[in-house]
Amino acid sequence: MLSLLSDLFINLCVLVALIFIYLQLRWKIKLEEKSSISSIIIDGFAGGILGYILMNFSIQVTSETIVDLRFIPVMLIILFIGIPHAIISAFLIILSRFIFGVTVSAVAAMILMVILIIGFIFINRIYKKYKFDPNSYKHSLFMIIFSNIVFCIIISFLVEDMELLKSLIPSYWIISIIGGLTSVFFVEYIRKTQYLLMKYEKESTTDFLTGLNNVRQFDAIWNSLTSNATSKNERLSLLIIDIDHFKQVNDTFGHPIGDMILIELGKILKSSTRSFDVVSRNGGEEFSVILPDCPHHLAKEIAERIRKAVEIHNFHVSPKETVKLTISIGVATYPETVSDTNQIVDMADECLYKAKRSGRNRVCANYDGE
Repeated sequence: MLSLLSDLFINLCVLVALIFIYLQLRWKIKLEEKSSISSIIIDGFAGGILGYILMNFSIQVTSETIVDLRFIPVMLIILFIGIPHAIISAFLIILSRFIFGVTVSAVAAMILMVILIIGFIFINRIYKKYKFDPNSYKHSLFMIIFSNIVFCIIISFLVEDMELLKSLIPSYWIISIIGGLTSVFFVEYIRKTQYLLMKYEKESTTDFLTGLNNVRQFDAIWNSLTSNATSKNERLSLLIIDIDHFKQVNDTFGHPIGDMILIELGKILKSSTRSFDVVSRNGGEEFSVILPDCPHHLAKEIAERIRKAVEIHNFHVSPKETVKLTISIGVATYPETVSDTNQIVDMADECLYKAKRSGRNRVCANYDGE
């Protein structure tokens, strides 16, 4: 029995290691963001390959019969990804088993996998239909127990040695339950870790209020685009935008209403610019728009379009009350108005201040006078 436990433990270690590796790869290629067909095919093949590798570390019970934990990848895919993915995995695992020989045991393994995939799908649907406890450990435990019962019935027909069965079946139950629950734990842990990491990465580059780029992300993108503009001699424009008299809005209606206005303004900026322009909230009521490969005349047109869109927009301060706001915009373009990329931000700032001093609600694109 100790030998069987040792062999099954090796199978478990291989399983956990491969699950960890695949989930990392799945996250790196952002598979969840790809089309459903791509996800079904890739996840399905991954589960099938995992099952095949587990068979290579299986226990040779008789000359024809091998035992391993190949059912676990199928179970995990049903639990965490989807049924179509799991069906592909089960089909590939069935085909892979015949690579080890077309025998009675291979046919029995095929029957076992067909019964398991049907049973797993049934258990999964029962859970969803009656909205049982969503705890994945209880969910998976029912699947593992079902799998073990079916396994015991089929293996009893294949192995005639009762002494061998007395050690094999208890060992298999112990390792399959430990292996199944451990695999669920690892998948949940890795998924939560990846979710938190993605959340922190997004929060580090995104303005918490408007969902636009924050100043840190603005700096990173700006440094990249200025370097690219210099090396390729491309035009690069920048708009710096400030809401006129925004302090009065906060003083009159309160900061929660001011926040709602900032969110609405962010939407206007996104809808009034090109799809590849970079819109950021640089702090407070100051926003910016980076315009890659944009000549000065077009930058002024885009700035004027934004100014007019804000001017005619009704900003809601209550269900029945709206206010009108205006913005001032400073524009600078490399190399047309600024010969050094390091001075673009300063020039756009100076133009913004000129727009403020000239009466607000305007676009200023030349600090020396237009």
